[in-house]
Amino acid sequence: MNIQLFRPKNIILQNFIEYFYVLTRQADEEPTTYLTFPNIYSMVSISRNAIIKSEGNKVTVNFSSDNLLVSGLAVRYKKPLLIEYAGAANEITICFKPLGLNAFLDHPISYYANNEPLATEFTPFVDYISKMNDIMMIRENENRIAEMETYWISKLKGVSHPFLYQAINDMLLPNDKEMTIAEIARKNGISQKTLIKHFEQHIGKTPSDFRKIVRFRNALKQKARDNKEDNLTDITYISRYFDQSHMIKDFKILTGYTPTEFFKKLISSYDGKICWVFPDMG
Repeated sequence: MNIQLFRPKNIILQNFIEYFYVLTRQADEEPTTYLTFPNIYSMVSISRNAIIKSEGNKVTVNFSSDNLLVSGLAVRYKKPLLIEYAGAANEITICFKPLGLNAFLDHPISYYANNEPLATEFTPFVDYISKMNDIMMIRENENRIAEMETYWISKLKGVSHPFLYQAINDMLLPNDKEMTIAEIARKNGISQKTLIKHFEQHIGKTPSDFRKIVRFRNALKQKARDNKEDNLTDITYISRYFDQSHMIKDFKILTGYTPTEFFKKLISSYDGKICWVFPDMG
C-alpha cells in the first residue's frame, strides 16, 4: 500500500482544506487491516473500482472491475474505525478543516452525514460523480490533485456563522484557563443547548466530543515532538487533561487502548498527519 500526502497549493483552498492523500494498492498485495482514529476534520474519500461496506465501526474496501465510483463522508465517528482493504485500490481522501467543507455545500453537514460513522453515498453536486470519475482516471497524482483543487474552487460558496468559529477557536487555541462548554456558550450569548445543536448540524459532533478529540490529537502532536518513553505526565497536562486517569479514560474510548499501549503500536507518517495502528502487528 502506498500513500502520498499533498497540501493544497491554492491559497484560498488552504483556508478550508488541511491536506489530500492518495492511497493506492496493487492487485497482488496481501489484504491490509488498520485502525484509524477520530478527528476534528471532515474526511471525504473517493474510491474508483471499489465496493465499500460500512457496518458500525468496520469498513471494508474490496476491488471491483465494474468501474464503480464511491464517495464517503466521515464526520461522526467517535471510536476507532477498522478499515480492511483487499485487492487493488485507488483512493483520494480530502481532509477539510472544521467548518471547511461547509463552505462548499448547500446544506449543513448533518444533511449529508447519516448516523453511521461513514456515510457511503456522499454526492453533494450534480456533476460530482462524473467529475470525480474523470479525476480518478488521471495517472499522475500531482495532476489529480491539481484537478481536484480546480474542481473544489469552482464550488466554493463561502461560509459564515454567528458563533461557531469563535467557539471552535476557544477550544483549539491554548488559553491560560480552559473554558467549559457552558462558559463558551455564555461568551457567545447563546444557551448550551443551542451550541450543541449547531455543532451537531455543522460539524457532526457535540462540543464535548469535539473537545475530547482535540485533546487526543494534541497528545499525538506532543508525543511526536518529544518521543520519549517516560513523558506521559507532560503530555497529560500539555494536552489539557485533568490528570492521567482522565487521559487513560479518553484514550480507551477513542482508540481502544491505554496511552502506553497506543503509542507502542502507533504508526505515524507525514509529521503525524496519518496516524494508524495495524492490529495484526502486535
